[in-house]
Amino acid sequence: MYYLNLLRLTFDTAIEPWQAPDFRAAVMDYLGWGYDGLPLPGEDGAQTTLAKEDSAGLPAHPYPYPLAQFKVRRNRGSYQPMLLFLGPRSSEVREYFQSARNSAVVVNNRAYPLDIAEASLHRFRLKAGEEWFEYNLFKYQALNNENHRRYQELENEEQRLSFLEKLLASHILTFARGVGWQVGAPVQVKGLHILQEQELRCRGIRNHCFDLNFRCNLFLPEFIGLGRGVARGFGVLRLDRRGRN
Repeated sequence: MYYLNLLRLTFDTAIEPWQAPDFRAAVMDYLGWGYDGLPLPGEDGAQTTLAKEDSAGLPAHPYPYPLAQFKVRRNRGSYQPMLLFLGPRSSEVREYFQSARNSAVVVNNRAYPLDIAEASLHRFRLKAGEEWFEYNLFKYQALNNENHRRYQELENEEQRLSFLEKLLASHILTFARGVGWQVGAPVQVKGLHILQEQELRCRGIRNHCFDLNFRCNLFLPEFIGLGRGVARGFGVLRLDRRGRN
């Protein structure tokens, strides 16, 4: 049995989705956090950055999963930046932002306040192998350059779906390792269905993304990121409460 603290902070400011990476960079700089928020500065204030990717397309850093992830949340026709923070220091991060009233960061010559509109701290019991859960995954970056080539060379849809299932299982395991969860059971992904496949631009770079529906034998918290680029809002997980049509 493993418990994970998860903090969701929604900032009381409106932002355009395309400005989210710049907002994230400004907040990270304001906090003095390392690249991708992993990990928080140590006792000596030293910063830590992610290493280059290994041959499998995953970061070579022993703890590659970013604990600080920025999302964009739609609220009554506008968009608000949201910080998702995972791990034992979640309560500390919440207290820090709640005490940082009247602070702001500057993005593209405009000041954005760091006041918090909503703060919720959750404690999840992560479990594996007991039952199957159905999820939707949005803006999932599954493929590095090598895997993109291999994916395009596959002969049919069945092979592509199987290929994506294996990649997704590896990204779920990356999440588990990143938050210190020793799963204790094989990670299984089944019944994967592609809802949408598209190219999304972020800072002028085209990102091959999938919207997926799938089943997994692990219980996973909503809003966590899976895949590549999760610190910048890609790969957002949601429970599928309705099931497939």
